[in-house]
Amino acid sequence: MDTKNLIGLGVPEKVAKVYLAGLSLGTTSVQELARASGLKRPTVYLYVDDLVERGLFEIIPINKKRYYATVDPRVVEERLKKSLADFQSELPKLTAMRSDTLGKPQVRVFEGIGGVRQIYEELKRAHSLRFWSNISEVYTQLNESFAEVSEAVRANGTTAREIIADNKESRRYSRFTAKIAGPTYSARTATVGGLENDAVIFGNVVVLFRLQGLNIFAVRIEDKTIADSMKAMFDMAWKTARPFK
Repeated sequence: MDTKNLIGLGVPEKVAKVYLAGLSLGTTSVQELARASGLKRPTVYLYVDDLVERGLFEIIPINKKRYYATVDPRVVEERLKKSLADFQSELPKLTAMRSDTLGKPQVRVFEGIGGVRQIYEELKRAHSLRFWSNISEVYTQLNESFAEVSEAVRANGTTAREIIADNKESRRYSRFTAKIAGPTYSARTATVGGLENDAVIFGNVVVLFRLQGLNIFAVRIEDKTIADSMKAMFDMAWKTARPFK
């Protein structure tokens, strides 16, 4: 790696020179860092402190003197991954705040079981829920998440309605959910076939799930007009769906 790569990551040029010198020297002194980086010692003193604050250097006290060592780049990578994950979780909110995105739907794909679980964490805070679903083998991996949402529905008094596929497994699942979620949850069976995947509408958000096979993901669309249209379609379907016990 050269200084250009670090500069591209937002690291100032002189800080990058000190960091790369530290990588090659191991535990070292400011004097050695200055020699290896080609910078003056007062400058290195200044940037070493910056590197410590950035988490790229650590202080090694030896015989009451300060030495420095670079943090393992793999540790830095893990920190960056976590920071990126934290940022990505807030990205829909941040994007929605941009004035130039007003009127445009905010779309994000959540991949795998972990991504789908993120959506279910969001459902726990919703004020109302409209579901349609068809039970599949993947549900065994998401049972805990479903139960947690059902518990949140009961605890918060959330109105939850669900249109399920007209099959034995879906009805059994719905009865189980009703026992956990309580009286604010209700379900009906669809009067037509073709209900292969799941979806949920809450607030200004529509989420489309693919929970079959190995390619599992959820598409989250945030847009008031789209959500309102989907709510209207759900409500029409609800009127023709069949109640069951």
